[in-house]
Amino acid sequence: MKRLWIAAALLAFLLGASLANAWYSQSLTGDMTDRLRQAQSLAEGENWDQAEAVTRQVYEDWQDHHFYLHTLMRHSDTDQVLRAFRQVLEYLRLQEPDQYNAANADLIAQLELLAEMEQASVVNVL
Repeated sequence: MKRLWIAAALLAFLLGASLANAWYSQSLTGDMTDRLRQAQSLAEGENWDQAEAVTRQVYEDWQDHHFYLHTLMRHSDTDQVLRAFRQVLEYLRLQEPDQYNAANADLIAQLELLAEMEQASVVNVL
C-alpha cells in the first residue's frame, strides 16, 4: 500500500509540474506577443526606433529565459523563434514595413504555438 501512495504522490507532483510549466510558458509568451504587437503599432506610426527598442527588449527577455526554453521545449521550435527574432530585427533596422509586418506576424504566431504546445489539451495528449 505504501508503494501505491508513493506512486500517486509522484504522479500528482508530475501533473502539478506540468500544469505549472504550461501556465508559465503561456504567461511568458503572452507577455512577449503583447509587446511585439505594441512594437508593430509603433512601426505603423513610423516610430521605427522605438519599435526596434521594444523588440530588442523582448529578444533580450527571450535570451534571459534561454535555459528554461531549451530545457523544457523542443530545440527546433525554440531555434525557429530565435531565427524569427533575428529576421524581425533586421527588417526593423532596414525599416521595411511590408517585410517587417509579415515577419513580426510570423514570430507572434510561433510564440503562440510554442505556448499552445505546452497546454494540457486532448490534442496535445494524443
